[in-house]
Amino acid sequence: MKKNMIICLFLIFYVSLIFTEDIWEDNFETETGWVLSGEFEIDTPQGLGGDYGYPDPSAAYEGLKVLGVDLNGLGYYPGDYENNLTDREYYAISPPVDCSEYIDVQLSFMNWLNVEQPAYDHAYIDISNDNGSSWIEIWTNNTVITDNNWAQENYDISNIADLNSNVRIRFSIGSTDYSWQYSGWNIDNLIVTGTSVDFGAIGGAVSDAQTGDPIHNAQIINQFGFTSSNENGNFLLTNIPEGIRSITVIALGYLDFYLDNIEVFADDTTHVICELEIDPNIPPEPQNLSAEIFDENNVHLWWDEPEYSDDILLAYNVYKNGIVIQSVLNEEYDDLNLINGIYYYFVTAVYDTGTSLPSNEVEVEINVSNVNNDQLTITNCQLTNYPNPFNPETTISYSLKDNVKVLLKIYNIKGQKVRNLVDEVLPAGEHTVIWDGRDSTDKRVGSGIYFYKLRAGDFQKVKKMILLK
Repeated sequence: MKKNMIICLFLIFYVSLIFTEDIWEDNFETETGWVLSGEFEIDTPQGLGGDYGYPDPSAAYEGLKVLGVDLNGLGYYPGDYENNLTDREYYAISPPVDCSEYIDVQLSFMNWLNVEQPAYDHAYIDISNDNGSSWIEIWTNNTVITDNNWAQENYDISNIADLNSNVRIRFSIGSTDYSWQYSGWNIDNLIVTGTSVDFGAIGGAVSDAQTGDPIHNAQIINQFGFTSSNENGNFLLTNIPEGIRSITVIALGYLDFYLDNIEVFADDTTHVICELEIDPNIPPEPQNLSAEIFDENNVHLWWDEPEYSDDILLAYNVYKNGIVIQSVLNEEYDDLNLINGIYYYFVTAVYDTGTSLPSNEVEVEINVSNVNNDQLTITNCQLTNYPNPFNPETTISYSLKDNVKVLLKIYNIKGQKVRNLVDEVLPAGEHTVIWDGRDSTDKRVGSGIYFYKLRAGDFQKVKKMILLK
């Protein structure tokens, strides 16, 4: 029995050696492009500091140099970090690490850290997968730390770094209080590892299980990406790592469809069939949607009321290219100042009991030779969210060039409002707000596709995000 167990453990270790590769490493002996702030340095440690806790090491773990805080006796407290630092005031940011062909990405390094308890001082490790535009905290001290020897630290950063090409690592110190200085970070032999993967694709068709009719604008979700079905119901999810995968399909008026155990092969496409069942409780949809162009680059939409229902009709949601753009009370809507291109519209009815199936879809092409698309594109605001997909929360960021009234709302795939996030006049500049995946009653919402809609003065933009659980 013991012999078999030893063989099994050896095989597991051997397999991990085969498939785990070093993506990037730094022993700090040569310049690699770290961005340093405050008293962070790359140099030879001299055993300085330690007014409280222990001093820096007197030698690197290997070689001569380390990444550390105040290795040479800077500031008022030689060898230690300073008092009254702001949040993450001292930082060291790695160069970008290309993890685009790896999964199960791990971070490890040799560590020697001294920092006061978090009621007073803070040390952090953060990871970015968008080249430093936004950061996710993966560690902070939850007690006082007083190291007097080197020890290896390991962190699973796969949910942030997998398949991303611009991963950065940030070590930081701050905030700190007005007393008790410690020697801070000392880091050596940093390594990022992962499992190399090849990529395939998942393709298929989405249709009505009863009629066989294709379903347009169904949302196909996988942990590695998402897409929508076209007018023929077809879809293609690309850049999916080989292995056993799953998808979720969501469409207006249909029950959610799940498909597991999809085997994805390198450089190949696995085809699947997704037959969706109509939601038996779905109320009737709007009828006879029509469209016409007026004044060259504006679209007028109109439609008939749904067939009679006992449910109470509250409003209509107007969709353009699969994304809800407006809720209206009447059976018409004008979409104004469009740039040249092809647009697909449909409308759903919103009842007290839920949302209907889509109306018929209409196609409109704007093609005006004397219209400058750049002039028509509104550029006074930028809108993004990170992470996306996310769980359990995501940060929505937007920049304003003017002081303006801002409305930021969350909608589900049925076009129902989930929550108001912002409703106030804000100054020009960068703004962020966190959505924690809860609705207006503070209940957690389910997995799926959500839209966040920003209105800033006359400008409005809608973007898509995915909540995965």
